[in-house]
Amino acid sequence: MRAELPPAIVVTPDGEEVSSLDVQKGNHHCLRVETDSGSGDIALNFSTRRAMYDFAVSLLQEAVYGTSGQQEFYPLGIDGDGMVVNGVRMSEDSARLFVFYGSSSDVSAS
Repeated sequence: MRAELPPAIVVTPDGEEVSSLDVQKGNHHCLRVETDSGSGDIALNFSTRRAMYDFAVSLLQEAVYGTSGQQEFYPLGIDGDGMVVNGVRMSEDSARLFVFYGSSSDVSAS
């Protein structure tokens, strides 16, 4: 039985919700980005749903409060232990991932 993840997500300006303790403490929660130069495909391979969830929260927090126009995800480790960067731990053999967005904050109401 998998643990339930909160369906309602609230993001704050300080971003404290971006990385859960589960992901911070559990090295088994990670993302591996793979690229296929032949087809141009990119695969985001999450080891757990929690890793994917925290990644999504990170993107949402950046979409709501970010000002830089980009977010970078990359593997970073110390003594073989992967560290969490921008809410996600990436496997050592992962490609870096860059997310870029325009500066406009225009949002159309439906």
